[in-house]
Amino acid sequence: MAALKFSSFPVWLIDPLRPTRDKAEPHYRLTEDVRPWAVPLAIGVAFLCISGVGWALEAEQFYFSYLVGWTFCLTLALGALFFVMIQHLTRAQWVVAVRRLPEALLWSFPVLAVLFVPLLFGLHDLYHWTHPEVYDPAHPDYDPILAGKQLYLNVPFFLARIAFYFFIWTLLAYKLYTLSVRQDVDPDPAIPAQQRKVSAWGMPLYGVTVAFASYDFLMSLDPHWYSTIFGVYFFSGAFFVALGFITTCYVVLTRTGTLRGIVRVPHFQDLGKLMFGFTAFWAYIAFSQYMLIWYGNLPEETIWFRHRLEHGWEVLSQVLVWGHFVLPFVILLPWVAKRTALLLGIMGVWFALIHWVDLFWVAMPVLHAEQMRFHWLDVTCWLGLFGLMVGLLFYRLSRHSLVPQNDPYLARSLALH
Repeated sequence: MAALKFSSFPVWLIDPLRPTRDKAEPHYRLTEDVRPWAVPLAIGVAFLCISGVGWALEAEQFYFSYLVGWTFCLTLALGALFFVMIQHLTRAQWVVAVRRLPEALLWSFPVLAVLFVPLLFGLHDLYHWTHPEVYDPAHPDYDPILAGKQLYLNVPFFLARIAFYFFIWTLLAYKLYTLSVRQDVDPDPAIPAQQRKVSAWGMPLYGVTVAFASYDFLMSLDPHWYSTIFGVYFFSGAFFVALGFITTCYVVLTRTGTLRGIVRVPHFQDLGKLMFGFTAFWAYIAFSQYMLIWYGNLPEETIWFRHRLEHGWEVLSQVLVWGHFVLPFVILLPWVAKRTALLLGIMGVWFALIHWVDLFWVAMPVLHAEQMRFHWLDVTCWLGLFGLMVGLLFYRLSRHSLVPQNDPYLARSLALH
């Protein structure tokens, strides 16, 4: 990534007692260089074009690979949405300097809604419950368990739920982001209260929609299986990967000089604490789900884990235990690790990789129950969608300030120690 230059840092924001004549309007903007957003955008489009070839050759594999890559990008945006709302609700002061990037990430929801369209052509390949014969008592493939779930698992209601989810997520994103960028030019003291109000009614809606979306997109791939904790598992992974991505982006922006002196060691330390905390939280939820199903020992529940503990999938299960919990837990545990920006940036990349492995582990045994296998479409779909998302993110960042100006807590965030 080309070096992005930031204008001179306004000292008066840290020291409000400076004479007003020293105040010059800050310009927290990226330069006119288009490469930070054009390069990942081009890479993403290229990988998606390659994936289109795979679509023509192996449609079923494409749909599963695309679903994993698309869900990865969705969880990234959902994690960022929670990050922004929880900071408003708690009136967090330290986070103001590192809030604009997750705010810009919220604008991924309309794009993700459009990118969901290819999956509409593959519903029959992805979801067994879309087959009409499973609901017909006269058909040899009739499934009495699915027939009992037909009121919920049917295509029209499924599409209506998806539309509702994206309406809520886009509405929250629009309100939170527009209020924030309006504050850059309008220091209205009522704006923070409006942001908290949106977050207050948005948080319960977020919880419900994320839980049901996790059931619809991933859990219904195996419609006989159910887990009442799966929605929390999905959320923990979303916030986990969002924290890593946000931290890595700010490491890059500081090391290239763009935000040097603005996002500093104390900010990275707090981000590192969250990364460490949600490493443990994900492990707690994952173990709780496994332990309760193991203890209950009900065949319709245990079969899901059996498919992931044989035919090669047990190797990937071990990778998750060590790579998703043990390794990041041990690395991020020391105090010095949370204050080392470069290490946190590397761990953010690792978070993204291992989160994709987690989603792959959840979805792919449905397609390859007989033997674990990777396909080149798994990589091209993931990198294509992710590259497109990163490119659009930095394009959005180039249009507004990189720091929420006129926020009442900005000076305290910049002076964090």
